[in-house]
Amino acid sequence: MTHNRQKGLTYRDAGVDINAGNALIERIKPHAKRTAREESLGALGGFGAFFKIPKRYSKPILVSSTDGVGTKLKLAIQYNRHSQIGEDLVAMCVNDLIVSNAEPLFFLDYYATGQLDVDVAEVVIASIADGCELAGCALAGGETAEMPGIYSKDKFD
Repeated sequence: MTHNRQKGLTYRDAGVDINAGNALIERIKPHAKRTAREESLGALGGFGAFFKIPKRYSKPILVSSTDGVGTKLKLAIQYNRHSQIGEDLVAMCVNDLIVSNAEPLFFLDYYATGQLDVDVAEVVIASIADGCELAGCALAGGETAEMPGIYSKDKFD
Protein backbone atom coordinates (compact mmCIF):
# COMPACT_ATOMS: atom_id res chain seq x y z
CA MET A 1 0.00 0.00 0.00
CA THR A 2 1.48 3.32 -1.01
CA HIS A 3 1.34 6.31 1.24
CA ASN A 4 1.43 9.81 -0.13
CA ARG A 5 2.07 12.29 2.69
CA GLN A 6 0.19 15.01 0.87
CA LYS A 7 -2.84 12.93 -0.07
CA GLY A 8 -2.87 10.18 2.56
CA LEU A 9 -4.16 6.70 1.90
CA THR A 10 -6.97 6.21 -0.56
CA TYR A 11 -9.64 3.56 -0.83
CA ARG A 12 -7.96 2.42 -4.04
CA ASP A 13 -4.65 2.06 -2.14
CA ALA A 14 -6.49 -0.25 0.27
CA GLY A 15 -7.88 -2.34 -2.60
CA VAL A 16 -11.41 -0.89 -2.48
CA ASP A 17 -13.05 0.09 -5.77
CA ILE A 18 -15.53 2.89 -4.99
CA ASN A 19 -16.67 3.02 -8.62
CA ALA A 20 -17.59 -0.68 -8.55
CA GLY A 21 -19.54 -0.10 -5.34
CA ASN A 22 -21.43 2.81 -6.88
CA ALA A 23 -22.13 0.75 -10.01
CA LEU A 24 -23.54 -2.03 -7.83
CA ILE A 25 -25.87 0.40 -6.05
CA GLU A 26 -27.26 1.58 -9.38
CA ARG A 27 -27.76 -1.99 -10.57
CA ILE A 28 -29.56 -3.17 -7.43
CA LYS A 29 -31.90 -0.18 -7.09
CA PRO A 30 -34.56 -1.75 -9.37
CA HIS A 31 -34.40 -4.96 -7.33
CA ALA A 32 -34.94 -3.08 -4.08
CA LYS A 33 -37.67 -0.95 -5.65
CA ARG A 34 -39.79 -4.00 -6.47
CA THR A 35 -39.83 -4.93 -2.76
CA ALA A 36 -40.90 -1.49 -1.52
CA ARG A 37 -43.86 -1.18 0.79
CA GLU A 38 -45.89 1.96 1.40
CA GLU A 39 -44.00 2.38 4.69
CA SER A 40 -40.62 2.38 2.90
CA LEU A 41 -38.96 5.79 3.08
CA GLY A 42 -35.78 6.97 1.41
CA ALA A 43 -33.66 5.25 -1.19
CA LEU A 44 -30.66 2.96 -1.39
CA GLY A 45 -27.21 4.41 -1.07
CA GLY A 46 -27.53 6.29 2.21
CA PHE A 47 -26.08 5.37 5.57
CA GLY A 48 -29.39 4.29 7.08
CA ALA A 49 -32.66 2.72 6.02
CA PHE A 50 -35.95 4.42 6.86
CA PHE A 51 -39.22 2.60 7.43
CA LYS A 52 -42.42 3.99 8.95
CA ILE A 53 -44.22 1.72 11.42
CA PRO A 54 -47.55 0.66 9.86
CA LYS A 55 -50.53 2.53 11.35
CA ARG A 56 -52.40 -0.70 12.04
CA TYR A 57 -50.10 -1.30 15.03
CA SER A 58 -51.31 0.55 18.12
CA LYS A 59 -48.41 -0.44 20.40
CA PRO A 60 -45.70 -1.69 18.05
CA ILE A 61 -42.78 -3.76 19.18
CA LEU A 62 -40.06 -4.32 16.62
CA VAL A 63 -38.56 -7.78 16.47
CA SER A 64 -35.33 -8.23 14.53
CA SER A 65 -33.31 -11.20 13.48
CA THR A 66 -30.10 -11.95 11.65
CA ASP A 67 -28.96 -15.27 10.29
CA GLY A 68 -26.85 -16.83 7.57
CA VAL A 69 -27.07 -19.71 5.13
CA GLY A 70 -24.16 -21.60 6.63
CA THR A 71 -22.15 -23.96 4.47
CA LYS A 72 -24.62 -23.62 1.57
CA LEU A 73 -22.71 -20.45 0.69
CA LYS A 74 -19.55 -22.47 0.09
CA LEU A 75 -21.46 -24.68 -2.35
CA ALA A 76 -23.00 -21.68 -4.12
CA ILE A 77 -19.52 -20.21 -4.65
CA GLN A 78 -17.94 -23.54 -5.62
CA TYR A 79 -20.60 -24.29 -8.26
CA ASN A 80 -21.12 -20.65 -9.32
CA ARG A 81 -24.84 -20.85 -8.48
CA HIS A 82 -25.74 -17.59 -6.78
CA SER A 83 -29.29 -17.06 -7.99
CA GLN A 84 -31.06 -18.53 -4.95
CA ILE A 85 -28.67 -18.08 -2.05
CA GLY A 86 -30.13 -14.69 -1.14
CA GLU A 87 -33.66 -16.05 -1.15
CA ASP A 88 -32.51 -18.74 1.27
CA LEU A 89 -30.88 -16.09 3.47
CA VAL A 90 -34.10 -14.09 3.71
CA ALA A 91 -36.03 -17.28 4.49
CA MET A 92 -33.71 -18.09 7.41
CA CYS A 93 -34.25 -14.62 8.91
CA VAL A 94 -38.00 -14.53 8.24
CA ASN A 95 -38.46 -17.97 9.81
CA ASP A 96 -36.79 -16.69 12.97
CA LEU A 97 -39.24 -13.76 13.05
CA ILE A 98 -42.47 -15.61 12.40
CA VAL A 99 -41.95 -18.05 15.27
CA SER A 100 -42.33 -14.94 17.46
CA ASN A 101 -45.53 -14.00 15.59
CA ALA A 102 -43.69 -10.99 14.15
CA GLU A 103 -44.33 -9.58 10.69
CA PRO A 104 -41.22 -9.25 8.51
CA LEU A 105 -41.31 -5.56 7.59
CA PHE A 106 -37.91 -4.87 6.08
CA PHE A 107 -34.56 -6.50 5.44
CA LEU A 108 -31.00 -5.14 5.46
CA ASP A 109 -28.35 -7.01 3.50
CA TYR A 110 -24.62 -7.25 4.16
CA TYR A 111 -22.32 -8.31 1.32
CA ALA A 112 -18.62 -8.66 2.15
CA THR A 113 -15.95 -9.74 -0.32
CA GLY A 114 -12.26 -9.59 -1.09
CA GLN A 115 -12.81 -7.95 -4.49
CA LEU A 116 -16.21 -6.75 -5.62
CA ASP A 117 -17.52 -8.61 -8.66
CA VAL A 118 -20.52 -6.45 -9.54
CA ASP A 119 -22.11 -9.18 -11.68
CA VAL A 120 -22.05 -11.78 -8.90
CA ALA A 121 -23.10 -9.29 -6.23
CA GLU A 122 -26.07 -8.17 -8.32
CA VAL A 123 -27.25 -11.78 -8.74
CA VAL A 124 -26.96 -12.41 -5.00
CA ILE A 125 -28.76 -9.19 -4.06
CA ALA A 126 -31.44 -9.76 -6.71
CA SER A 127 -31.99 -13.13 -5.04
CA ILE A 128 -32.30 -11.37 -1.68
CA ALA A 129 -34.94 -9.13 -3.27
CA ASP A 130 -36.74 -12.26 -4.53
CA GLY A 131 -36.83 -13.55 -0.95
CA CYS A 132 -38.08 -10.21 0.31
CA GLU A 133 -40.88 -10.23 -2.27
CA LEU A 134 -41.95 -13.71 -1.17
CA ALA A 135 -41.90 -12.65 2.48
CA GLY A 136 -43.66 -9.34 1.86
CA CYS A 137 -40.83 -7.30 3.35
CA ALA A 138 -38.90 -4.41 1.86
CA LEU A 139 -35.22 -4.62 0.97
CA ALA A 140 -34.59 -1.32 2.73
CA GLY A 141 -30.82 -1.05 2.46
CA GLY A 142 -27.59 -2.67 3.45
CA GLU A 143 -23.84 -2.60 3.25
CA THR A 144 -21.28 -3.72 0.70
CA ALA A 145 -17.82 -4.20 2.16
CA GLU A 146 -14.77 -4.84 0.00
CA MET A 147 -12.02 -6.23 2.24
CA PRO A 148 -8.96 -7.56 0.45
CA GLY A 149 -6.81 -9.51 2.83
CA ILE A 150 -9.81 -10.56 4.91
CA TYR A 151 -11.64 -12.37 2.11
CA SER A 152 -9.90 -13.89 -0.89
CA LYS A 153 -10.62 -12.30 -4.27
CA ASP A 154 -13.41 -14.68 -5.33
CA LYS A 155 -15.09 -15.25 -1.95
CA PHE A 156 -17.98 -13.38 -0.37
CA ASP A 157 -20.24 -13.58 2.63
